[in-house]
Amino acid sequence: MIAGLLRIRLCTAVAAAAMVGWLLCPGASRAIALPLSIGTLLLAMAGTMLNQVQERHSDARMLRTRNRPLPAGQLQPRTVLIAAVIACGLGLVLLTVCDKRSALAGVAALICYNGLYTPLKRHTALALLPGACCGSLAPVLGWLAGGGQIGDHRLVLLSGLLLLWQLPHFWLFALRHQVDLQQAGLFPDLSLQPTGPLLGLIFLWTFALSVATLLLATLNILPEWLAVLLCLAVWIGPLKHWRSLQRPMANSATVAP
Repeated sequence: MIAGLLRIRLCTAVAAAAMVGWLLCPGASRAIALPLSIGTLLLAMAGTMLNQVQERHSDARMLRTRNRPLPAGQLQPRTVLIAAVIACGLGLVLLTVCDKRSALAGVAALICYNGLYTPLKRHTALALLPGACCGSLAPVLGWLAGGGQIGDHRLVLLSGLLLLWQLPHFWLFALRHQVDLQQAGLFPDLSLQPTGPLLGLIFLWTFALSVATLLLATLNILPEWLAVLLCLAVWIGPLKHWRSLQRPMANSATVAP
């Protein structure tokens, strides 16, 4: 129940992205590693708990999410909301200890995710824009906590790649769960079909992103080991969804006239 509420894997990935930003920042103090990682983790958990309070009714209509604690009736919305507020407060305090700008970036991420993306997804697929911005802010938290400047080209490139990575990830997610999304009334103007050209575009987009990630090492922006690790991570989402999309394509080919 707790794992479903906190979405631990997702929140851990957000904290890891913040730590990448911290590692990238030259001269960053090692003393802030612990408060940064825990603070980001708590803030991400606060965001996902608040999201589940906001979407408990639509979650109940989707096969993928109907067994989450709130739609399943295992927890009350007020309890989860209180836990989210506490986690948010503690997370922001820890980020403020690192750098006030990092805490402000955390607030901006919550506004993008819970204030824009979550309510907008019931009306338009353009909700992806603030959602992608939210995802790209994770390394910004770590960079600012390390004392870096917001306009530094290294941070811009890293956050930009993370922003672009979310497009094919979203396309694949929407293709895999399109029936669920339609039943819940989310992204009503979205209409995608798992056709060869679209999947080919996703593959090429992901390949280009992986190559661009490796270029970060040649530009001395990232150490080689980290660039290779991120290059492999770029493929996690596509490979995760790819097999499930092949079955509908095979079935449609079988029944085609």
